[in-house]
Amino acid sequence: MRILKIDQKNNSFKVVPDNLDDLWHLERLIEEHDVVSGKAERKVKPKEEGLKASKENIFVELDAERIEFHESSGNLRVLGVVMTGKPEEYVELKSHHALEVVPGKEITVKKKALKNYQIERLHKAKRAAGRVKTLLVVLDDEEAEFALLKEFDFEPRGRLIAGKHGKRFKDEEKENHYFEKIISKIEEIKPEKIVFAGPGFTKNNLEKYLEEKGIKLNAFFEQINSVGISGLNELLKSGILERIVEETQLAKETKLVERVFEELGKGKGLAAASLKETENAIDSGAISALLVSDEFLLSNRKKAEELLERAEKLNGEIHIVSVKNDAGRKLKGIGGVAALLRYAVRW
Repeated sequence: MRILKIDQKNNSFKVVPDNLDDLWHLERLIEEHDVVSGKAERKVKPKEEGLKASKENIFVELDAERIEFHESSGNLRVLGVVMTGKPEEYVELKSHHALEVVPGKEITVKKKALKNYQIERLHKAKRAAGRVKTLLVVLDDEEAEFALLKEFDFEPRGRLIAGKHGKRFKDEEKENHYFEKIISKIEEIKPEKIVFAGPGFTKNNLEKYLEEKGIKLNAFFEQINSVGISGLNELLKSGILERIVEETQLAKETKLVERVFEELGKGKGLAAASLKETENAIDSGAISALLVSDEFLLSNRKKAEELLERAEKLNGEIHIVSVKNDAGRKLKGIGGVAALLRYAVRW
């Protein structure tokens, strides 16, 4: 979850969901008569007979009446009465409309009262999606610009000069000294994730240097055209950071599903595979992480909701896994529901 704004004074929040987990959190957060706003499409009837109806992009503000997962699309739908909208000629006030909430699409929710536990749920979703303390390092062979990633901007954290003049080639020893200074700066900032980006081969040489020295960082290496502040702005606008979040989420889901199968293979009772075993694990209070496929969630809505809510009350991690990837298909193969356990449970 990308949190763009939390306004406690006006009881509102503005977010961009990253994945299905975030949609599930939003379904828990949006209540009847919340004011929900975002961009949408609306079919507009032609003014003249014989012409086709057109789809127009609009912005609407709804008085929410119902919130539900849409079974055919897997997206969240907020159904309600239109309060305001733009362009005005395409929006019929007080008519009913469905606002689709999808990953990557901004949504604003204004409540009668924004409670602390709801704010904590937003932050929980943000942490779960891998939106942790992220350092951006934009570099070439002359300089490295550092900045911490914020919700929709960055906070400059300094610049390092490589200690050379012009574009002349420098030997390996001087390049290594440059890399040592970069690593020292990273140790000072202590990020949880790092994105190295820049033109040319310096970032690639840095990646090799880290491997040779056995320095393990949660790092990504990306190609951009600029350096300095311009490079940071390019990185923000490129979509690279959103893709990294998606890849991080996919890697996390894959690792969790693999752990389930690994524990099942060991036969020590630290994993549950099937609806019955998972329910037993929840009954025993042993749940550490609950994995539910999106397909199971949509086709067994009531049961899935019960499992997710009970697991959350036990402080278990919640993961809704898409069957569009290999991890989701493997989960589907064992019934679409599985769990990792805090301690062994015998069935």
